[in-house]
Amino acid sequence: MIATKAIKPRSRNLPLALLALIFVGLVLGVFTRSLRFDDPFITYRFADNLARGLGFTFNPGATENALITTAPLYALLLALPAVLGLDIPAVSHALGAGGLIAAACALCVMGWRRGEDALGFVAGLVCLICPLLWLTVGFETPLFMAATLWAFVCVDARKPALAGLLAGLGMGLRGDGAIVVGLCALFALDFDARWESSWRALLAVIRPAVRLLAVAALVYAPLAIFLIAQFGSPIPTTLQAKSAQAASGLTGFYPGTTFPEGALLLIQAYLQQSALFIFIPIVAGLGAYRAAWLSVESARKQGWQWLHRAPFIMPIAWAALHFAGYSVLGVAPYVWYYAPIVPGLAGLIAIGIDWVASTTTHPRWTMQLLTTLAVIPLLIGNLNIIRVLQGATPPDPAEVVSKALPETKVDIYERVGRWLNTNTPPGATIGMTELGVMSYYARRPANDFLGLVQPSRSSAIRRGDFVGGLIRTQPDYLALTNFNSLYDANPQEDDWFRAIYTPVATFTDVRFWGSPMTVWQRVAPPITPALTLDAGVHDLGQGWQVTGIAVSAREVVTTTPLIVSVRLKAGEPMGNRELRVQPIVVQRGDGLPVRSRVIHTDLFRPGEEAWYDFPIMPYPDARKGAYDISVRWLDGDREVIAGRIKVPLGEAPSADAQVAPLSGGFGVELLRQPIAGCIGATTTITVHWHGGEPVTTDYSAFVHLRDATGNVIAQHDGQPRNGSYPTSVWSPGEVIPDGHAVTLPAEIAPGAYAIVVGLYDPQTGMRLPVNESPARTPDGGVRIGEVALRRCSR
Repeated sequence: MIATKAIKPRSRNLPLALLALIFVGLVLGVFTRSLRFDDPFITYRFADNLARGLGFTFNPGATENALITTAPLYALLLALPAVLGLDIPAVSHALGAGGLIAAACALCVMGWRRGEDALGFVAGLVCLICPLLWLTVGFETPLFMAATLWAFVCVDARKPALAGLLAGLGMGLRGDGAIVVGLCALFALDFDARWESSWRALLAVIRPAVRLLAVAALVYAPLAIFLIAQFGSPIPTTLQAKSAQAASGLTGFYPGTTFPEGALLLIQAYLQQSALFIFIPIVAGLGAYRAAWLSVESARKQGWQWLHRAPFIMPIAWAALHFAGYSVLGVAPYVWYYAPIVPGLAGLIAIGIDWVASTTTHPRWTMQLLTTLAVIPLLIGNLNIIRVLQGATPPDPAEVVSKALPETKVDIYERVGRWLNTNTPPGATIGMTELGVMSYYARRPANDFLGLVQPSRSSAIRRGDFVGGLIRTQPDYLALTNFNSLYDANPQEDDWFRAIYTPVATFTDVRFWGSPMTVWQRVAPPITPALTLDAGVHDLGQGWQVTGIAVSAREVVTTTPLIVSVRLKAGEPMGNRELRVQPIVVQRGDGLPVRSRVIHTDLFRPGEEAWYDFPIMPYPDARKGAYDISVRWLDGDREVIAGRIKVPLGEAPSADAQVAPLSGGFGVELLRQPIAGCIGATTTITVHWHGGEPVTTDYSAFVHLRDATGNVIAQHDGQPRNGSYPTSVWSPGEVIPDGHAVTLPAEIAPGAYAIVVGLYDPQTGMRLPVNESPARTPDGGVRIGEVALRRCSR
């Protein structure tokens, strides 16, 4: 029983209790030996690359070299057995099982040190058989927990240097080990020292904590220096990526689930496995009440010394700080993130069982009964894990109960990864949504679409733009699930996607919700929107602006996708709005296919600017001509017209054409023979312009019929091709047939009349200069030929 009186003498049952825990842990370790998750394989890949001499990196030689593992020290440790040829996942599983056993033994020792053998054993047993912890085997978490709990034991044993060593190692295993270092330093303060108002007395109080912090710093410093040299910072970029994912709604549970909500969902999941699980939160709640009451009483009677006397106070404080920290930071919740809470929870359960048992007439038997009631639902949870590992089909991922069971995707991911390793060139880039297993077995440069490998995309992930990663990178190969392949998008049925990628392999697993998986190979060069058409500011309504338009090509090829990229500047939050983009034919209104995307306007920061890509597959028979880019909210009343592209006319220049030069590389073909026309009728004169250097002015064309004295007897002015193909879209050397309907006066005499043409700015009237040539007229036109007019009978 826990009390504020003197600590009981220690018994000699500790070795037996530890042996029992070791036996239970080994049995569970054997039965869960096939348990694997995707995330740890990211760390395994760091270890594998290091062991193979490729450096401590995820993608050797990558431009953006990011520390995307939360466990750099664990990766370094795993590299050692990898060098010896041992299987990294198998070694990691063994370390994980050993870590859980060591953590349970540490709790047992904590109880034993206070003369509460039964209390310590119950806490250790509950911790060891908690099914949630066995879902972390393969991660660095079990080893981290073991280092932390034994650091707590060392603090309690007044061995600050050893505690600092373990806490420093723990911080290397996981960055949030910094919480553990601070907690150990707090509890290392020597509150038994005499309190006097002198520096010497103060130093006596803080000396153990300072020693602990110094050792922890010395242990962690070499790793920190190495990580700074390698990555520029010892802090993993994973936290940034996971926070961005959480902001966009992506979590390990359901869209938008917060860390506290995830804890409630886990309780619900275990309750669905067995109603007996209700005993766990009840007895933990009783333990929390009892621990709080005893802490208050101890603090009242013993002052700050109660910190050294309350049982399991350090694991309980660690659990509380961990839960609060992850909740405040808004990190996307995943099942394994709750593991550090379990030791403290196990301590509360043990305290609750002990308290209830102490109030009965037969406390020993009551404690055994209550411990059995706590163990049974936890064993049921483990049995359900083992059933899935042995081939049982897990529940649908939409069901809450699935959140407390193993993933069934690792096997198919491994098959895909091994296929990629065998069937792709060594330097081929691979794109995938979940990065771990496939990239580990593929051993190819890999990118994910959730922002881990490329921290520069974290802001895009925060805004919910997952498909942008695929459009911007366009890896050589893609490995995509059949459903939710890019979390909230599945481009595999889109025509633009199938124009770039072709399927080369399919993998099926009836137990995996995303089956079948398809491997796609890129069969066309990458398409990037690198050409800026417009950088002006255009009002889109409600404070939103379009501040840039870029495209992958100014000239549209109907067999190749066109990417239109729009830069948005945030205005008022409007919820989820659909942005519509379409290239429309100049002066006609119809155009290429419409492309729209949902924009999560609430996820923008005030004034934030961001590019959004819109891949469009042109119609095979798209109208030839110029197109303006139209951007508008689907349900909005404002349209932005900015930027211009074209579907080329496709006219091939004639080999024997004579071309009179205009300035800037422009030209116009001379007619091979006179044109026949009827006086009093309308004659169409087709001028064949040649494009020159790119211009921003949309010139108008003039076509004059002149008599022998140079007088204009008929003319037609207008933009080339009636404005459907303005000069601003002409390309160097391109031939532009341009028909002009010239009405011939009835009173003119039959004969030959000169055809004089040119280009001019319709805003200023200034003509485009004409280079010197025999065809140049004194007023700056070009005589391209003659029209022979006669009177035609009706």
